[in-house]
Amino acid sequence: MSGIQSRALLFSGPPGVGKSSSVRNIAERFDSCSLAGFFSSEIRVDGQRQGFQIEMADSTEAGLLASPTVAGEPRFGTLMPDGRRRLGISLDFLENVACPVTLDRAGTASLIVVDEIGPMQACSAVFRTMIEELLSSASLLVASVGVSDDPWIVGIRTDPRAALFELTRSNRDILTDALGSWVKRQGSSMQRR
Repeated sequence: MSGIQSRALLFSGPPGVGKSSSVRNIAERFDSCSLAGFFSSEIRVDGQRQGFQIEMADSTEAGLLASPTVAGEPRFGTLMPDGRRRLGISLDFLENVACPVTLDRAGTASLIVVDEIGPMQACSAVFRTMIEELLSSASLLVASVGVSDDPWIVGIRTDPRAALFELTRSNRDILTDALGSWVKRQGSSMQRR
């Protein structure tokens, strides 16, 4: 792992391969004082997916990202009988809490995590600007990035400022462990400076 030149590591791969789990696994190696960023997670009610929320990595604070109860466009998810997509997007928490707090902590945190850089999050210009700023900064960033044909996401996946790692079921555990150890060493050396 000594050959990694980037301070931004991106995990990609098909849905369900373990991108979010890999980012969380690496984040768990850091205490909340040296960690910043956020995770996107499913909201489940009685075993059924009812949307997505954003959870801050360094606190218990969380907020809504997508739900069937959110009106308006854009919409994501399965098609409903009326032809609309099931989930409406709420950018309030993402734009007013998650992104500003992450950028504010970027200079002092040993590790920034973002799960995920996906189409729902990319609806936000504030989110896109935050990702661009993090890629241009000296911050150590670990993020998951969706497989999407969205031009901005394709640009992030191919950005020369980041190292992209394609996860598969056969490589994810060893890759996560090796990269997690590398990230922990990098984060520790940042704390000593």
